[in-house]
Formats: sequence, C-alpha cells, structure tokens
Amino acid sequence: MHIVVFEDGHHDDFYPLSLTRPLWELRSGLFTFRERMECFAGRSGNVSAGSLMCFTREHLAPYWRERYPRLSINEFSAFKGKGEALLVNALLYPDDRLASLGPNSALFIDGVPVAARMDASRVPRSPGDIASALNDAGLARADAPGPVEGIKPGHIWDLVTHNGDRMARDWDLAGMVGNGDAWPVVTILGDGRQVYIGEGTTIEPHAVIDAREGPVFIGPGSRVDAFSRIEGPCAIGAGCRIVGGKIRSGTSMGEQCRVGGEVEHSIFQGYVNKYHDGFIGHAFLGEWVNLGALTSNSDLKNDYSRIKVYTPNSRKRTGERKMGCFIGDFVKTSIGTLINTGTSIGPGAMLVHAGCLTPFHVPPFSWYMNGNVLRPGPLEDFIATCREVMPRRGVEVTDGFIDMVTALYGMTAGPEEGP
Repeated sequence: MHIVVFEDGHHDDFYPLSLTRPLWELRSGLFTFRERMECFAGRSGNVSAGSLMCFTREHLAPYWRERYPRLSINEFSAFKGKGEALLVNALLYPDDRLASLGPNSALFIDGVPVAARMDASRVPRSPGDIASALNDAGLARADAPGPVEGIKPGHIWDLVTHNGDRMARDWDLAGMVGNGDAWPVVTILGDGRQVYIGEGTTIEPHAVIDAREGPVFIGPGSRVDAFSRIEGPCAIGAGCRIVGGKIRSGTSMGEQCRVGGEVEHSIFQGYVNKYHDGFIGHAFLGEWVNLGALTSNSDLKNDYSRIKVYTPNSRKRTGERKMGCFIGDFVKTSIGTLINTGTSIGPGAMLVHAGCLTPFHVPPFSWYMNGNVLRPGPLEDFIATCREVMPRRGVEVTDGFIDMVTALYGMTAGPEEGP
C-alpha cells in the first residue's frame, strides 16, 4: 500500500515557515511530520511503509528533491497500477485511527481531509487537487468534531503550544530507551532512563539535565558546554552546540543549531544561530536564522490579554496568553533587536534595532530600519549572502534552492526601495 502524504491548501495558516518548505517538513516534538509518519508506519503492525510518497506545491518540489533524493516527491507514476493508497494529511499526528481506517473511507475535521483509504488509480494527478478531490470521491466519510487536539494542528502557533506534550508522545512512539545513567559526568535530575544522549556528543562538567517533567533527547555529535541547563521535555538535534544556555521545557531544535542565552517552549527548525545572550520564548524559528546579541522577543502582554498573530489573510486570535514570534528562513537581526508579541517575520528579512519593538509583520526579503519597513535591493545580494553562510555548515547552494527563492521573491516582492 502506498502512503501518500498531501498538503490540504491551508499552508497560509503556517506562515511564514510554509513559504519555503512543504508542510510535512515542519518540526514538532522530536520529529518533522514526515519523519513521524515514517516512524509510525515502520512500527505499526497494520500500516506498512512500503512506499511513502510526498506531495507539495510545485515551486517547492525541485529543491526538496535535491535535498532529499531518496524521497518520492510529486511523483504520480506509481498510481498507474492496481492497489490501495493511504492518503495522509501532511500535518496529521498518526495514531490507531489511521491504522484502522477502512477501504474507501475518509476522515475529515471541520471539512478538511485528514486521511483516506482508496484505490491508488483514483488519486488526482496534481498535488493541489488531492485534498479537494477527496470531498468528491464518493468515500464513506467520518467527520470528527474539531478542532481536535492531538490529531492535526490548525495553525502554526498550535505547534508551539503543544510542543512539550508532543515530545513525550513521540518518545513513546519511537520506543526511545534512555542512556543517561551511562553518563556520570552529567548531572541528571530525575530518571536517567528519560535522557538519551547520542553517539559522539560531548558534555562538559557542570551541565545539568532536568528530566523530572519530561524526556530529554540530545542528538549525535552535539556539544553541551559547562553551566548549560536543559529541561525536559526537550529535543536537541544532531550536531548542535549549547553554549552555556538555559534551554527551558517544551523546546525542540533541528540539526546544527548554535544556542546560548535563554530559550523557552520554542521550536528551531534547524541551522539557527542564537549564540549570544537574549530571550526567545513561545516562538518558531526557521532555518538559517541569525539572531544578533541580546535579541529578545516578548511572549506575554502587560495586560495578560489573548494574543493575535499575523497570517496572510488577517491577524488571527490564538486564544493564548503566551505566544512569541514566528520567524522565516534566513532572517537576520542586529544586536539589541526587540521583537513584539505575536510578530511574524517573512523569510530573508533583516531587522535592525531601532530602539522600539518591531511591527507585527515584516514582509519577506524586507528590511526593518529606523522604524520603517523597506524593500531590499536585488535578489542577487541575498543569494550572495546565502553562498557565504550555507557552506560554513557544509550545505551547498544548489540550482533548486536558487530557483525556489527566486520564485518566492517574485511571489512576495513589492517595488524595490532599497535600505
């Protein structure tokens, strides 16, 4: 049975991270959604990962094929033959309901398709048509009351809000077995079996790992400097470095992050450079974000009112009193930058400290200087910076990457003004 991971057209609800990546590549808990689906399929007795096929928006596909050559992305040839397909929403948290889904049936939440099981030959031949076609496929339909916590997030802030709980569930899903008791140099508070430290990791004396409130995962090849404190539930990806930082509970990091200062209940997609002091809380940061020294965000209003967050359609109510910022890929901030509560910052933007809080939205590739939002100069300057930055972490600037950011620049750019 083919497992087809599809987007449902609601990518704007996961702005700005969704501008540069498929929804199935968003991080949550210990995994990206694709990694979680692979783990679930591999461990489930009823769902086989014989063929995982991922679909996304056409302008993203070439770059993500380059990045993950083993993945089948936007490939329809397998649907010419006979057999069933299990269609899974890119943002589904898989559980037993998926494994028990009957033939020719589908599960919806608030009219959004979550999963379906159908003949593979009936799968539409366009990535953008898969979700809409499920409404008209004549499948036996079950509607779950929604939004249903723990099945599918509805907005990007849901990933942040439930990140700690998701890590504990992912720990169980992956069948993780901790090895913290084998690391006598590390001060572990709580059960050492709730701490996993990957091969090749270095942890200096006087580092503290607190697993009393949830598990802690540290990926292979990482380094934790002296006087760092890491509180579970927490996930730190491969090749990261914690520079004497305070990593509070509910925080997930992808690979190759450099983190100092204080981070609370946040998600770093990967390759984030927050080397210096400063506070990031209840936030989601994309890849290649570089935060200048003392950059901090607000995650609580002075009047404790509920927080709104910018999306391309409107500023939406989160229902949360604590919510920070959402920062796209390749955003850079100067020293001392102060980011307002609920701020969204598009990929490629530059923020220069102006002595005041940022606006609620900084568009992609824009500069925020002297209290004003300006368009930058030519795209070539942005690409030249990428050519300097990415190889420092062993990542090549490919033709697919340049094509993707060029397309995105054209989709989001206004008149060039220059900083």
